[in-house]
Amino acid sequence: MDLLFMLALALVSGQSAFLPKPVIYINPPWTTFFKGERVLLTCNGLQFYALGKTKWYHKGIMLQETPGNNIIVNNPGPYKCKTNNSPLSDSVNLIFIRVSLILRIPYLAFEGDSLILQCQEKNNVTLTRVTYYKNRKPFSAFNQNSDVFIPQASLSNSGLYYCTAFKHMSWKIISSSVNLHIRELFSRPVLKTTDSQPIEGSLVTLRCEIWIPPEKSSIQLLFSFFRDPGVILLGQARAQELQISKFWREDSGLYWCEVETVSPRVCKQSQPITMSVRRIPISGVHMEVQPHGGHVMEGQKLVLLCSVVEGSGAITFSWYREGTEAILGKKTLRSLVAEFVFSAVRKSDAGKYYCTADHNSSLIPSHSVSITVRRNGRGPLVAGITTALISALGLTTVALLVYCKHQRKSGENSSTDLASPPIQMSQETMESNAPTRLELQEIHSDETPVIGDVVYSEVWSTQQGKEGAADASGKPPDDKDNSVIYSVVKNEEAQGDSTGNSQTVNESNRATPTGF
Repeated sequence: MDLLFMLALALVSGQSAFLPKPVIYINPPWTTFFKGERVLLTCNGLQFYALGKTKWYHKGIMLQETPGNNIIVNNPGPYKCKTNNSPLSDSVNLIFIRVSLILRIPYLAFEGDSLILQCQEKNNVTLTRVTYYKNRKPFSAFNQNSDVFIPQASLSNSGLYYCTAFKHMSWKIISSSVNLHIRELFSRPVLKTTDSQPIEGSLVTLRCEIWIPPEKSSIQLLFSFFRDPGVILLGQARAQELQISKFWREDSGLYWCEVETVSPRVCKQSQPITMSVRRIPISGVHMEVQPHGGHVMEGQKLVLLCSVVEGSGAITFSWYREGTEAILGKKTLRSLVAEFVFSAVRKSDAGKYYCTADHNSSLIPSHSVSITVRRNGRGPLVAGITTALISALGLTTVALLVYCKHQRKSGENSSTDLASPPIQMSQETMESNAPTRLELQEIHSDETPVIGDVVYSEVWSTQQGKEGAADASGKPPDDKDNSVIYSVVKNEEAQGDSTGNSQTVNESNRATPTGF
């Protein structure tokens, strides 16, 4: 054990001395001696100080200075010792008497110690019918001389003891009374705290303080901390301190500590102390949104952050939309901030929102914030582009099919011409072989779906000179062979007649049939 530890013991015990005192040990370890006996005294604890001579004092006067830490004495009275720079030790009082019978009891007796009480005649004559008394009451008797053994002393064993015996079978002798003082192995613990009314959520340190006598400074102790009702916070540890990193409202209650030795078992418990938490009232409730400003696109993530400037303990955060009584969300946290999340905001979520904070003492609302939700225009644009691409692909496919059919018919006519003689063509035949004229007809313009600025139209062909084949409705005759394809025409100007037919067409987007 080092000097720093001893200093700590002095501080814990509340002693005024800042340095540990030497301790005098007696051998043999009795309090009372026969006149003429020699006793060895040892001044212990010199390892804490510089090596040097030991000074011995008897009845307050310097008796002798020895090179070591031992001295042999045979005179009654109080003795003290000291060494270089050390304070004086506590005194030990030796008793030397002229009697024939004495009761030997240990000079230093502590809780948990094994004790032997011995009734002894000066010349070691055999004694009979030995009786031991405590506070003038017999508590043990033997036919032959025998010692009294106390396996584990307690404070209750303290008292005034003496013994009686018969010498030479008929001569009764009585010893002098001796006071047996059982000392505490360590003091009753005192539980101390940095704050008996800590702010909720703050750090609290509990310390189990005891005093250990210098003679027993090497004992091993175990510390335990408890909270009512019987909650073990720390069990049988060598640490005298317990730290509660965050003290919450439910931690309020009675606290105490317990100290016990490893061997022999001596256990002591402190008085309980009451600890109650202090709460900081909620103030400064504020709500903000992410993205900042409250402007968000439809389908985007929206976060409502509710925070407080001050407050302690578990705070209940709630979110509301103005104009409705329903709670959007509710969270109870030991935090000064909480969030509510819209994973994909909708157009209907636009409006004003606010939050409240509460910890069972007051409900405080925040200011309201406005949320604006804009539609995402990319959806219709993508759909229009996709439809246009599909229509163009369909138009190309149909055009290729018509072209192949036309080429097959042309091949058949060529074969017939090679086998037949030349034929004179009439004017009517020549007119019938004139280039085909294309007419553009909108299909049910009042029912055709319009995506953006795209209109589906029907294109059909008639031979030149036979326009009358079509009826007044602009529909091709059912009994004629007409070629029909589809095209996409972009309207530049919506100027149509009463039938809804488009009159002006963007020439750059007109489908020009080839190979007819």
